[in-house]
Amino acid sequence: MSSLAEPNAPVRRRAWRLSWPAVPWEGALAIALMLGAWEWASHHSTPMFFPSLAQIAATAGELLASPEGWSAIAITYGRIWAYLLASFLVSSLLGAAVAGNVHVERFLVPLVELKQGIPSLCWVIFAILWFRDAEARIAFVVVTSALPAFFYQARDALRGIPRDWVDLVQSMRPTPWQRARILWWPAVLPSLLTVWRINIGNATRVTIMAELLGGITGIGHQLRVSQEMFRMDQTIVWTAVLVAFVILSNQVLSGFERRFLSYRGHDGVRSHA
Repeated sequence: MSSLAEPNAPVRRRAWRLSWPAVPWEGALAIALMLGAWEWASHHSTPMFFPSLAQIAATAGELLASPEGWSAIAITYGRIWAYLLASFLVSSLLGAAVAGNVHVERFLVPLVELKQGIPSLCWVIFAILWFRDAEARIAFVVVTSALPAFFYQARDALRGIPRDWVDLVQSMRPTPWQRARILWWPAVLPSLLTVWRINIGNATRVTIMAELLGGITGIGHQLRVSQEMFRMDQTIVWTAVLVAFVILSNQVLSGFERRFLSYRGHDGVRSHA
């Protein structure tokens, strides 16, 4: 038994470790060429359009050394995760209700499809007109924007559970908690992790759009200030902060995947060892 357990021990210890995604040499070359082209342009243009890499680095140091900069980062990051979680909970409950009742599906699906046809910018404008509080505007836009993807993934994942699995679990007379833990959770988790990856990027864009148009705090507000001051260097720094957030969030989701879906093996195929 010990010989079988030992190889698995390092895997469990590495389950929650975050690793920065490896960049192949071709990608590193592309990034280096892009930075070189940008530096060349900075010497043949004005800083308002193409600030030098040294100026961008200095601006990044200033922004990240100030309490206001970290406050804007914390506010935006917190908004994205908090409102995505709220959208996930609401959408999952609706998806579960639809998966178990055809009448609920006929009632809700047309509304979700109608929502999908409305651009995110329109929802931002609606939120500005409907809500006086800036935080309520941003919460409304993020929750509604992420809802369809979460809804459909939850519904389809529950409906995709094989009938044999359902009958097998039912034969053991489980409690509702046991049924959710043994049957529903393993069946829907892969799909939910996938849709979380999709919605992280979408929610980031929508949150910044809402902060730009109707917010008074956060990275979106800082971007609007940078635009009003014609500070391209600040705009680039805040954009890089958003890119880092999306990459880091994907690594967090990868950690969840390694922790809860380790039975599939490193290549995504179920391990029989």
